[in-house]
Amino acid sequence: MGKTVVRYTRGPLKPILFFMPLAAFVIFLLDWACPKPARPPVQPPARNLTKTVMGYYPSWRRSALDYTQINYEYLTHIAHAFTKPDAQGNLVVSEDYLYPELLSEAHRQNVKVVMSIGGWGNCEGFPGMAATRATRNRFISQVLDFVKSHHYDGVDIDWEFVSNPVEMQNFVSFIKELSASLKAQSPPLLLTMAAPSGPYWGKWINYEVLAGDFDYISAMTYDYHGEWSDHSGHNSPLYSCGLDTCGSFNDSYLYFLSRGVPASKLLLGLAFFGRSFDCGELYQKFQRSSYYGYVEVLDLLKDGWTRLWDDCAQVPYVRKPDQPIIVSYDDEESISLKCRYVLDKRAAGVIIWEITQDDDPGVPVLLKTVGDAFQNLNEGKQAEQEKKRSLKGERR
Repeated sequence: MGKTVVRYTRGPLKPILFFMPLAAFVIFLLDWACPKPARPPVQPPARNLTKTVMGYYPSWRRSALDYTQINYEYLTHIAHAFTKPDAQGNLVVSEDYLYPELLSEAHRQNVKVVMSIGGWGNCEGFPGMAATRATRNRFISQVLDFVKSHHYDGVDIDWEFVSNPVEMQNFVSFIKELSASLKAQSPPLLLTMAAPSGPYWGKWINYEVLAGDFDYISAMTYDYHGEWSDHSGHNSPLYSCGLDTCGSFNDSYLYFLSRGVPASKLLLGLAFFGRSFDCGELYQKFQRSSYYGYVEVLDLLKDGWTRLWDDCAQVPYVRKPDQPIIVSYDDEESISLKCRYVLDKRAAGVIIWEITQDDDPGVPVLLKTVGDAFQNLNEGKQAEQEKKRSLKGERR
């Protein structure tokens, strides 16, 4: 391919050149006589949240909620989902993942962004990558290069799931090496993990050894019931009810504490989605279960479905009139109760799967509920007082 040469042509410009200095002088006089008011610098919204709020943002959902529509004021972190490893230790990044505008705007708004690696259906490469020091080193090196060149604030590991003793030991080696590399950067980069909610998969993760290597461990406190369970139930109950042993928000919190994860590092998961069951009642046999985003549940309510409330589980569900189908989900009331739980238990905060499933762009009712629950009212009042003093021309 030959070099591109840009040519500039010259024409009869002498008359124009003669008048250019005079025109410039006139413009200068007009600008000096009528100066424009200075524009105040654009300031990001104050960060008044008392807890960490990490919202997952799937790269394939960009058309549903682009970076200009995200309500950053209710977030402290965004987990940009997903990249993945291959078995040879290479970082695999799809073309549609790259989104520099998201990182630029998030940082302008004082929100950190971590690259989330893995996710459901994206984890086949983890066992091979973690199996040897050579493949781990290759992967960690590529992750560091990508994170630094694209200005991420850290890494989120979502291996679903570590599932045997060999993988368990290799996971320890991988996390220890990754953590050391991230913390050696200046400034240090974050390391977080999306973790299974209970002992079924959690038994293969050595939290007692690894808790110190993570900045946050995020419990996926949802999907307690679904197409994999042998009975219907709530997607994300706050408390377990009766003889149901599938778990709950509260059960998971206690489980992680028992495994050596301090509350100060524990993020609990909020579901902006629900699950349907074609049996018409809770804790019954069913044939099919489907996924419903929160907006889809709102559409059901508009179509005449009935909202019910479970006093024991402290979450809602909807039933289709005259048909045996229910959908368990979370709404403003149950999200508020879970945020209150996080505050009472002094957990570090929450993760959200995922922020594009909230109500229409610009009106994120669930995310706003989270932000309102964790707002630092004292800081908010102080900021308002400072604003009033500034308007009055007062000085301290």
